[in-house]
Amino acid sequence: MDLYWDPFDSDIDDDPHPVWRRLRDESPVYRNDKHDFYALSRYADVEASHRDPRTFSSARGTVLELMGNDLASTEQLIFVDPPEHTRLRHLVSRAFTPRRVAELEDGVRGMCARMLDPQQGGPGFDYLQDFGARLPSMVISSLLGVPAQDQETFRHTIDRLFHIEPEIGMVNEVSMGAGIELSQYLAGQLEERLSSPRDDLLTALVQAEITDDAGAMRRLTKSEGTAFAVLLLSAGTETVARLLGWASVVLAAQG
Repeated sequence: MDLYWDPFDSDIDDDPHPVWRRLRDESPVYRNDKHDFYALSRYADVEASHRDPRTFSSARGTVLELMGNDLASTEQLIFVDPPEHTRLRHLVSRAFTPRRVAELEDGVRGMCARMLDPQQGGPGFDYLQDFGARLPSMVISSLLGVPAQDQETFRHTIDRLFHIEPEIGMVNEVSMGAGIELSQYLAGQLEERLSSPRDDLLTALVQAEITDDAGAMRRLTKSEGTAFAVLLLSAGTETVARLLGWASVVLAAQG
């Protein structure tokens, strides 16, 4: 059978590992003519390429639907290369120091207990919907300073942000609408922090200073701060939920 990998093929997604293994063994630099892209599948190649931004630029997109466009002007951290990426990433490093992350432990444990303790002795529950998808959103929303009454609403907004339309992918009316909604909301929250600072990451963003190309210190622009907040909230919600879902599968397989 001819080797074929297509990120839009749901049949492949149901069990991708055999195809991925063939990619690594037979075609580590894979060419897909239908969608006009190359894909690297071996760890060493991926590791080397992501350290070579002059050849493999993040500004050219991070998902297939966006590939080829120059997205640096969006001011999203994931769409810029060094040195701008390095300057922005330092903001994340300062926000998530080992000390600050360690201080979160008791609060996160409390959230887990409040969701899981009532399930003890019960007939069972939907682990992902009732716990795995909720916990990351609660943690990152609390860190950013999203009001508790808004957190569940925006967890579902982020679900729509990552909506995949068959044969179209992640760039579609549903996802774009969710992106606009999330950006407008967080821009408003950042505006509030200018006059009413709090002990949260949204306040840290409006107060943060970075060094520009001329060596001068400056604050983030409104659009930069909003883009950064959207990235932190959405990535902190979606990626960790996937991790917790996969962790449950692995742990269950251990017996």
